[in-house]
Amino acid sequence: MRWWSSLIRIGRDGLRIQRAFAAPSAIARAVLAVLLATVLGLLLDDPVAGAMASVGAFICGIGTLVSPLRHPVVNALGMGVAFSAMAVLGALVHGTTWAFLLLLGVAAFATGLWRTLGVASGIRGCLAVIGLMITADLAPGVHGGLVMAGWIAVGTGLVVVVQLLPPYGPRFAAQRRALAALYRSLAEASVAADPAAPGGTAPFTAARQALDLLPQFSRPAAAALFGLLGEAERIRRALHTVRLTEPAAAAAGNQEALAAAAQVLGTVSRTVASGREHRPADSVGTLLESWAAASPVRGPRDLAARLRQAEQLARSSTDDRLGDVLEPHAEVPGLYAGTPSVARTARRIRAQLRPQSPIFRHAVRLAVAVVVAEVIGRSIGGWGGLGISAHGFWVALTAMLVLFPEYGHTVTRAWGRAAGAVLGGVLAWVLSLPHWSPGGLAALSVVLAAASFATLRTGQLMLNLWLTTWIVFLIHHVGGLPGPTAWARAADTVVGAALAVLVFLVWPTWSARRVPGLLAEWLRVQDRLLPELLTGYADVGAADRAAVDALRTRSRQLRGHLTAAVEQSHAEPAEHRCPWSGAQLEQIRTQVSTVARCATLLGENLPRTPQDTVPELTELVDPLHEHLTALARAAAGAETVAPGALRWVFDSFTARSGLLAETSDGSGSVTTSRAVALSTATVDAVEALTATIAARHRPRRHAAA
Repeated sequence: MRWWSSLIRIGRDGLRIQRAFAAPSAIARAVLAVLLATVLGLLLDDPVAGAMASVGAFICGIGTLVSPLRHPVVNALGMGVAFSAMAVLGALVHGTTWAFLLLLGVAAFATGLWRTLGVASGIRGCLAVIGLMITADLAPGVHGGLVMAGWIAVGTGLVVVVQLLPPYGPRFAAQRRALAALYRSLAEASVAADPAAPGGTAPFTAARQALDLLPQFSRPAAAALFGLLGEAERIRRALHTVRLTEPAAAAAGNQEALAAAAQVLGTVSRTVASGREHRPADSVGTLLESWAAASPVRGPRDLAARLRQAEQLARSSTDDRLGDVLEPHAEVPGLYAGTPSVARTARRIRAQLRPQSPIFRHAVRLAVAVVVAEVIGRSIGGWGGLGISAHGFWVALTAMLVLFPEYGHTVTRAWGRAAGAVLGGVLAWVLSLPHWSPGGLAALSVVLAAASFATLRTGQLMLNLWLTTWIVFLIHHVGGLPGPTAWARAADTVVGAALAVLVFLVWPTWSARRVPGLLAEWLRVQDRLLPELLTGYADVGAADRAAVDALRTRSRQLRGHLTAAVEQSHAEPAEHRCPWSGAQLEQIRTQVSTVARCATLLGENLPRTPQDTVPELTELVDPLHEHLTALARAAAGAETVAPGALRWVFDSFTARSGLLAETSDGSGSVTTSRAVALSTATVDAVEALTATIAARHRPRRHAAA
């Protein structure tokens, strides 16, 4: 894709309005906090107090609305403490330019590293740094800045207080939302026409991350939720098995049974989300039981049993006391045991402290962009008297909020934020024409804040339209600035957005260049996982279940990163940055999912009795290991691997071992036939991936950039 085409395509995405909203109760709490802060200012007849308390309530309120994974009180308290503390620091360095710029750069770098914990965490970090810029840049002096910081803290305190008001909702609400979304995705996958549908990783990753945030003392009460995650893993594998073992036989009956399974999964989702028990129709359970009893293979029986277990766990999750007597689910023992959050966070951030890391590059870009934006903003001045002179607040803020680790997101946010600021400037100018009383200004500012909260997730265009209007009125209420202040705010936003894009392009992180490294790393995990699974067919319990679970988790994480990189690469210019074309990248993504699905099925059908063992499969361990090792090097660009080598080894093995003959004439057991079919599918999937990697491969290493 050419540069101009890329900018146009991403620009359209940036101007698109999405239908995504936060929970109405969460929006209402945020609006109530801003309203209370505004009323406080009116009662005290102190515009500065009302404005700063409103700012504290507004920013902290946004922090509670951005993908909340912890308890609302915890989110609000953490956001309030961070924002207020940064505001105090800003007041202390006010008037000392070099100290402010140094502190701003360090804070922005730390915020960029904090992005490794997720998009929401990165945004909350940026919101906290805004507190530093407000008092350091806009305060009249150190004393005035401390007064502003105090009122900001009052506003954040109001946000914490309103989180204590009813309605409260079920316990572990964030974890319930993630699990409900996971079971909805399984319900959709069970009736999807695509046989690869149950392989999506994003809902599983989101649910694991949400449960991983729970403190150790509350995990016993959430044991049913951990169990639901484990059962979701088993249900996904059972769905894969059913699609593999009964792809054509009794097709109509299978579809009817899978539709019934979707109804059960949807019921589980509703029960988990609401905390109140929901039950499917009795006929649904009867249909599933009949289908399972009539099946000659164990896949339907396993699926029906796991659906019953998921229903039972969902009912248990509605009563916190029942969770205390449940044992940790066998599928998630490591997740349930957990790691102290401080140690886990430190380990994840420390892993990013290397120049090749996209997060490290993002942190450096963010620090440079924010400091340069502050200097440029101060140099611009007040746009001929229309703005606030001698500060770079709006330029720096825009650069910080626009700059993301990926090219597509950065440019999308730049387009949307700039366009929204310009439109918001027009609206603010129109609304500034009438004469407003102090009460009218206060009321309108609350309405505009509510509009900003409501449109927070609809895209940068709508959010910044209302946000710009609200900010202009807030400043007008404090300092009596003229309506044309809106144009200075819009102009600063355009400058900050352009600077963010420029800084990204100076030291970019191209997702297309990251694909070879991510693919190679994922293949190295498969190099350990697939041989471990094949070894497990030698005897009952031969596979190390704990090691398999850890490798599956790592594989899922890497596959998620690889999928995201492939998706982001399509928006990037200069397709030659990757050794494969866009179509080939999509093939790789599909083939990686197919290999992962084969690994899932191999693990699901490991022998449970001595009669299920197929020790001959261990002969494939070494050839598969050698092939995957070479394929990982080929993906990274170190060498090439010719397609067909693994297929030749496998064909020779099946002919020599006699397994193929047993499968063909029916003399072998059902378990042997299934094991041969699974290993054949695995080899086919690996060979297909090998052929795509070998196509248009360049004989040089493509370092992850």
